[in-house]
Amino acid sequence: MKTSITACLFAFTLAGCLTQPPGAERMADNQVPPARIYIAEMTRPGPNLAEVKFSRISTFINGNTPLELAINDVVLAQMLSGEHMSIWLKPGTSYTFSVKPVHSLNSPTYPETQKLTMDLKDPATYKVRISANVKGLTLQQEN
Repeated sequence: MKTSITACLFAFTLAGCLTQPPGAERMADNQVPPARIYIAEMTRPGPNLAEVKFSRISTFINGNTPLELAINDVVLAQMLSGEHMSIWLKPGTSYTFSVKPVHSLNSPTYPETQKLTMDLKDPATYKVRISANVKGLTLQQEN
């Protein structure tokens, strides 16, 4: 009896470790799911707006860690490795984008934030690549 109860508790514990938290599931097209986009209004296209495309490159460094993507220090979305998303913003304005690993209770220190300031001059398409190297996370504007 004691063995079967222990086995059941072990199975439930293991099953709890294998399930994904809500919003952590991936979409088939690798878009960031709506459950992890906190400012949904920015994902809607409109006339005379600049499109900013974010793509998170799959890397070995920080590969499985969810990242917080922020605009002007306000968290926009959480991105997993290999995901991408677009937002539409008013041109003629400068925006600062930042990315950092999601802080959790298991994190030994609060992670350093990487920032990129972009001047959106006209309603065009701008691309930003989120990656990592041995020094940490990187944000790079692509042409």
